[in-house]
Amino acid sequence: MPSLASFFVTPIRITIPKELTSEAELLKFLSISTAELKKIWWFRGRMYQKFEISKGEGKKRVISAPDRRLKMLQTKIASSLAPIYRPRNPVHGFVDGRSVKTNATAHLRSKFVMNLDIESFFSAITEGRVAGLMSALGIDGRVAEILARVCCNEGVLPQGAPSSPIISNMICFRMDKELQTIAKESRCIYTRYADDITFSSYQPLTLMFEGPPPPAGNFSPDLLKDGLRGAFRSNGFAINPQKVHYADKYSRRTVTGLKINELVNVDRKFVRNLRAALFVAEKQGVAVAQKILKDKYGREAPLASHLRGRLSWVGHIKGPSDPIFRGLASRYNKLFPSEKLEIQPTFLEIRDRAVWVVEHWGDDNIEDSAQGTAFFLRSVGLVTAWHNVAKAAEIEVYHPSKPSNKFKASVFKYDADRDLAILSHDIPSTEYYELEISKRMFKIGDAMMAVGFPGFGPGDKINVRPGSISSLPTKSAVPMIEVTQKLAQGMSGGPLLDEDGLVAGVNYKGGPSEARDFAVHVSALVDWLSKS
Repeated sequence: MPSLASFFVTPIRITIPKELTSEAELLKFLSISTAELKKIWWFRGRMYQKFEISKGEGKKRVISAPDRRLKMLQTKIASSLAPIYRPRNPVHGFVDGRSVKTNATAHLRSKFVMNLDIESFFSAITEGRVAGLMSALGIDGRVAEILARVCCNEGVLPQGAPSSPIISNMICFRMDKELQTIAKESRCIYTRYADDITFSSYQPLTLMFEGPPPPAGNFSPDLLKDGLRGAFRSNGFAINPQKVHYADKYSRRTVTGLKINELVNVDRKFVRNLRAALFVAEKQGVAVAQKILKDKYGREAPLASHLRGRLSWVGHIKGPSDPIFRGLASRYNKLFPSEKLEIQPTFLEIRDRAVWVVEHWGDDNIEDSAQGTAFFLRSVGLVTAWHNVAKAAEIEVYHPSKPSNKFKASVFKYDADRDLAILSHDIPSTEYYELEISKRMFKIGDAMMAVGFPGFGPGDKINVRPGSISSLPTKSAVPMIEVTQKLAQGMSGGPLLDEDGLVAGVNYKGGPSEARDFAVHVSALVDWLSKS
């Protein structure tokens, strides 16, 4: 066991918050009296509720949850300690902006991975260690005792208290430095997420073992170099012998439950089990699925909450527009319509639903009628080319997926010189998505996509034409973008998109009968709107 003052290898210059300089300041900060502190001091055990949660494979994790009052005090203490703790780069657990996903991403594409686990992590951090840590930081001795007393239960750091995460990270500060040094010497990557520790490399982790690396799978921690095992021992921890695993380039490589082969991904088994649970609920009913969840897995949570949590996890890792997540979430939403998960549209869905057909008829002359393209632009409205609607007596816009569902529109504002128009309409916001303006500085050769409805007829879908910028001329004081693709009749008023799918311009004119193809630069639109 290390000495209490040795958790920080070298003195660290920190500023102790005023509330941690004396007992009086601490009690004032926590808004508690000496009488209440005395009550907590002697009867804190009564302020916790213990319960178990399933860890899978029949294992349980004991959670000690403080009551509302104690939880509030521990939260305030955690906020006071936050400015003192400076997380090292390998630490991903309980750190703002970091997560299980960032932890796994640090090892992405590594061919050799070793996972270790600290045995009884929170229970290994005793009340005495917490008080010693606070004293080592320069916190007043009496204040250190109070902090340890308020934040610990049954002599150890409780898993479930809001102050435990930051205190555990502070306790591990020295160990993180030692393990990071060992990793550098062994030419590998080190990260820690709470009690989960990972080392990885593109080469076999030979320098981590006394002998040759073991075969892929679980192995005895006795095979590790004594210096590595000693880093745990000297910091008051032990390696859990049941959770020591080595993976090579031929085996499945995971970090904190996520696959890291080519990209960070959820394990197939996790998704497969989720699909199975949804299938049971769909075919046999929610009540049957709920009973299976309780009888087979020991989960007491409502089925909707259980599935929602697991689905949210898939969405966090794979992304909200991932097709697997979207498919599972759609099935969940049908089962539990009152507790729907938000499903974000993909780029293609946004683009296809933002671009509409616009057409109008002249008063008497059929030649004054026209058909073109319009699109919804965030913070602007429904944009089209002015020449599409310049002679309009009546304007209609509709989406090609519902050509019979036509909406009336009118010109809200226009600029004939820039050939731009904004249309007013009564289309419900649920019917369309909006594109966004590109902020790129365009140059010749940049890839561009022209989108619209050339010669639109029933059954036609959105037309996307790839190309690139061939020149960036200014015509009649209007900045333009000349493109290599042909902008056929009917594409006028549609968006010209950059490689990120953002609006670079508004299609102007072109096609086989034209020598050149142009779009009005989006800066012309921005400039016009800023002056109007």
